[in-house]
Amino acid sequence: MHNLNTEALQATIDAAQADPGAATQPVRFDGEWNTGEGPQFSTSFALPNGETVSFTADFPPPMGGTGSAPGPLHYCFWGGLACYAMSFAQEAALRGIEIRSLKARVETEMDMTRALGVSETPPVEQIDWYLDVDADATPEQLAELKKGADDHCPGAYCIRNPIDLQTHLEG
Repeated sequence: MHNLNTEALQATIDAAQADPGAATQPVRFDGEWNTGEGPQFSTSFALPNGETVSFTADFPPPMGGTGSAPGPLHYCFWGGLACYAMSFAQEAALRGIEIRSLKARVETEMDMTRALGVSETPPVEQIDWYLDVDADATPEQLAELKKGADDHCPGAYCIRNPIDLQTHLEG
């Protein structure tokens, strides 16, 4: 249903209900700073289908980069937005609601004074995610889907709740 394998999703839900550990996925990938020309930071990692994907990041010129790739926070914002939109689509599929179109937008204001070491101001104080949905659903059903995405989206959870971040030096 709307590009979502509901049979695989339901099998995963069933497995997680029987054994919550079945839904645990380790994540690990490396990145590298580029000391030469071009985007400043890059990574490549394998996808579940065996293909490899690469990402590069570069600060905008005012922050010392060339602006030749998205900035690191753009990936953070896009990842959260993608997770939320995909969670909404999952909620719809699980309820048998067909989505004809789903568009998402993120808006925020970034204050880079903390990154520049000139203030303690949070870099971001609010993130707004917007969904534009065309579906065979009533406004009440769409509100239920939104609540499901709000409650179940891992990206929304990570942004709303503190996560223990530990940094390490190796080598």
